[in-house]
Amino acid sequence: MNKTRIALLGFGNVGRSLARYIADRENLTALLDIAAVADSSGAAILESPSQIGALLAAKSSGHSIVQAGIGRSIQSQSDFLKSMLDLGIRVMVESLPTNISEGQPARDIIRSALFEGCSVVTVDKGPMVRGFDELKQAAASSGACLEFTGTTGVAIPDQVAGKQVLEIRGVLNGTTNDILTRMQENGASFDEALSHAQRDGIAEPDPSLDVQGWDTACKILILAHALMGATASLEDVARKGIGPEIESLIQVGKTTGRVARLVGRARIWQGRVRVSVAPKLIDHGSPFYSVAGTSKAAIFRTREGDIVAHGKSGRDSIASTIVDDLLRIAGQL
Repeated sequence: MNKTRIALLGFGNVGRSLARYIADRENLTALLDIAAVADSSGAAILESPSQIGALLAAKSSGHSIVQAGIGRSIQSQSDFLKSMLDLGIRVMVESLPTNISEGQPARDIIRSALFEGCSVVTVDKGPMVRGFDELKQAAASSGACLEFTGTTGVAIPDQVAGKQVLEIRGVLNGTTNDILTRMQENGASFDEALSHAQRDGIAEPDPSLDVQGWDTACKILILAHALMGATASLEDVARKGIGPEIESLIQVGKTTGRVARLVGRARIWQGRVRVSVAPKLIDHGSPFYSVAGTSKAAIFRTREGDIVAHGKSGRDSIASTIVDDLLRIAGQL
């Protein structure tokens, strides 16, 4: 496999974790070359592989990419895309902050890149929730690839290929699963478990996207679009998250030998794909029963039987997921 030059659009926690993950592994540096990086301040075209380390150090010191003065600076995103293509960079990794309301600005940037024949790996749920069909069409029009494993919580298993998916169920949010695990294994209240998750860096200071079920809703909806031809929007998802009231459901579970999990579900009902998120009590025989902490899992029901996939949370896990998508694209270039 020839070395693939890639650009990073977004250099926050995810982008920097990916850069370190690649730099620390000789087998990956032989295959992947980070040749350009952009954040909200601007962009830099790197002149040598060693400059990514200097850029990481500058960001750790609180400098923006432009302030770091490493490589050739570019101010506008349109110039960044043009420079990428001129330099033969044909794959972009997009990890901008997620906007699930409109999916912008990443949605337009990804579409433009795909139309120009630049393949994209995204971990950003907003563009995929708000523009799944248009982005897939943009990729098809130019022959570019669009990979989005990092937006769904678990990778779609290879065994699903070519099969009709009748239903998807998933424990897809590591934060809520960690909270529920602490409550059920340690006897913590919801507020105590949430505070603990925030101290550990598992939950955000504002955990609303997770605990209100929005993150799970996005992930199950993207899976439904990808595998079931769903036309539902995010507003169509019947959504119920978790809060202090979940303690009563947990008590019911304890008396019946079940555990509480926040479950996303997509199923065919009356000729349409219906998508929902809600806390559920899980029996001992379910694959979800043993999915504890920040772990994730999904069950894909097909006519041939159920296919189970597992996922992990954490920066190395998301970096590994992105690399898998990158190598999949590189094998097609």
